[in-house]
Amino acid sequence: MSETVVSAMLKKTHLFGDLSLAERLALSGVLRRGDVPKDAHVFHAGDPGRSFFLVVAGLIRISLTRAGREVVLAELGPGDYFGELSVIDGRPRSADAIAAIRSELLELPQEAFYRLLDSNGTVARKLLVELCRRLREADKQISTLATVDAAGRIVRAILKLAEQHAKREAEQIVFGRAPRQRDIAALAGTTRATTSRIIRQLTQQGFLNFTGQTLVVHERQVVAEDNL
Repeated sequence: MSETVVSAMLKKTHLFGDLSLAERLALSGVLRRGDVPKDAHVFHAGDPGRSFFLVVAGLIRISLTRAGREVVLAELGPGDYFGELSVIDGRPRSADAIAAIRSELLELPQEAFYRLLDSNGTVARKLLVELCRRLREADKQISTLATVDAAGRIVRAILKLAEQHAKREAEQIVFGRAPRQRDIAALAGTTRATTSRIIRQLTQQGFLNFTGQTLVVHERQVVAEDNL
């Protein structure tokens, strides 16, 4: 991939979009492109953090495994980035990064990342704002896990997945391919058995409709039931 093509990609991202053409071309020269197969790890929790990653295509799942159960912290698509915490503080990776589907990444080594932050205050500020947003999101997720019952967490997990994998039609949310129960359970912080039971109950109550591979969520009824 040429530096000109990479520069054009960077122009479309929120973090790097304000860089000058010369700055983007210079950054393109140190970025390394990589393909990650579906379900492959970009890194594991505990690995040393020596690179920052930008998602070009695909979907990266950031997750933790506790007592054999995966808990999804975030799902990141094109234009999103990850890995900055360990690059900044030098500590090991705090979570796993896994390709939910085949993904294409750009990797920025730690020293080049430092040089970029030292030379460009706009990028540094944008990074700080995004770190704050993610911290607030983590606080919200912790609060949900502590105060919302399993059914409520599963409803919220389905609505979260809908942001990237479904479309809205009037007051319905339509998944062309229903999300896997393991993915819902991981986002909700529940077991697959609990997820299966609650989805069955929601279907029986008319909140969810499955037709072949399609899932229709009756948003108003679901939101009213969960008091969102």
